[in-house]
Amino acid sequence: MSVYTPRRRGLVIVPLAYRIEDAAAAIGISRSTLFEYIKDGRIPSRKIGASTVIRHRDLEGFLDAAPLSVATMKAQANR
Repeated sequence: MSVYTPRRRGLVIVPLAYRIEDAAAAIGISRSTLFEYIKDGRIPSRKIGASTVIRHRDLEGFLDAAPLSVATMKAQANR
């Protein structure tokens, strides 16, 4: 499964939203985990016709709000 990134004149167009499979792949989780996060309200989703989509900025917001790994916290403490 690959994320569709159309190209136009050498520019990569970042999708505004992803279908469930692509959103899960983009952040490295399973479809079922993504559905759990949607159900829990941790990641908002939208309906466009019969498709459920996740906005790119909502995926970024989810990642930004996630805690840092222990390794990252240790590395930052050692600066």
